[in-house]
Amino acid sequence: MPSSEGRVPASLGGRLMVIDEAGNLVNVAPDGSDAIVLAEVVQGESLVVQPTWSPDGSRVAWVSLDATTGEPAATLVTTTARGAERTEASTTVAPFYLSWDPTSSRIAFLGSPQGDGIQLGVVDVEAGGTEATRLDGGDPFYLSWDPTGRELLVHVGFDRLERLSLDGSLVTVNSRPGSFRAPVWTADGTNFVYAAGRPTGQHLVVQDVARARADDLLSFSGSISFVVNPDGSRIAFQVLEGANDVQPLSVIDLATGDIEQVSSSFVPAFFWSPRGDRLLHLLPEEDAGQVWFRWAVWGGNETLTSLRFYPSQTFGRDYLPFFEQYAQSMSLWAPDGSAFAYAGINEAGEEGVWVQSVRPPGAPVRVMAGSFATWSPR
Repeated sequence: MPSSEGRVPASLGGRLMVIDEAGNLVNVAPDGSDAIVLAEVVQGESLVVQPTWSPDGSRVAWVSLDATTGEPAATLVTTTARGAERTEASTTVAPFYLSWDPTSSRIAFLGSPQGDGIQLGVVDVEAGGTEATRLDGGDPFYLSWDPTGRELLVHVGFDRLERLSLDGSLVTVNSRPGSFRAPVWTADGTNFVYAAGRPTGQHLVVQDVARARADDLLSFSGSISFVVNPDGSRIAFQVLEGANDVQPLSVIDLATGDIEQVSSSFVPAFFWSPRGDRLLHLLPEEDAGQVWFRWAVWGGNETLTSLRFYPSQTFGRDYLPFFEQYAQSMSLWAPDGSAFAYAGINEAGEEGVWVQSVRPPGAPVRVMAGSFATWSPR
């Protein structure tokens, strides 16, 4: 059984941003030491959600919800990693998703006003971070930043796939998107990755941004989930054709077109390592009417599998069902890809934040109590 008795390797870099058992936001070392409290909550009056590291690791953003006035008031807050240089922007909706742009200058957020779908807004932190600007709306709503932080690729509803500028102007990328969720604007800025409907069926597509030329990678029926690795060279994907018809989780190499199978079972979430050489994926396992999960790490030559656990309510409810979107804005992986962190409960009933070493593999180590954890980019 995993327990809290193990040790986290001293060589692990980066920091963990954790929502602790009281709901406070805490920045800690990977072994749970050197805790810096960034936000304290008052039970029944305030709440902290959606902690998100900036891509350069210098700042943290989160949403502060205050319920003392009856109707919850939402504020998008940022500070440095150690709590200095605070900015605050009131938002007319309570954001449920935050995404820094790649330059660590702006934050896109999604929130749902009552009875009015989903709204997209942006806070310019570099300009002071005091005002939230509404840009677009629709339901469902998924997004991907361009590398410069001046545009977004948005997939809205079931018929919009567009480039959205910060001035609100829109340019259609594909007028007939397929059945998928989060599009990807690759980190080098050269490609869009999305699913498209064709007269011949649905296809996973890579489109050259400059030339608007789209190449079909594979055809499918049903719906597809996919995550692009950081350098844009490989795509992990799984096709669901029906409730009981799931295609294998696979990886396609964009240079060769070769496809490797990772897992034959349904995988509810998967995340590339920072170097794009390993794929962390979640495997459900039913035992005596109870569904447990194991993490597996695929590295091309071997698959490492963790002990069983169950995700925390926050992690399981707010993050895993939308993993393709979160794969673009937060990381469970240590910066060097040697470990990952998650919040959950093990078979012994121990709850908390766990760090699992990949090289070499071993039992996960409980570093502290908490409901969510995300690793800094560096």
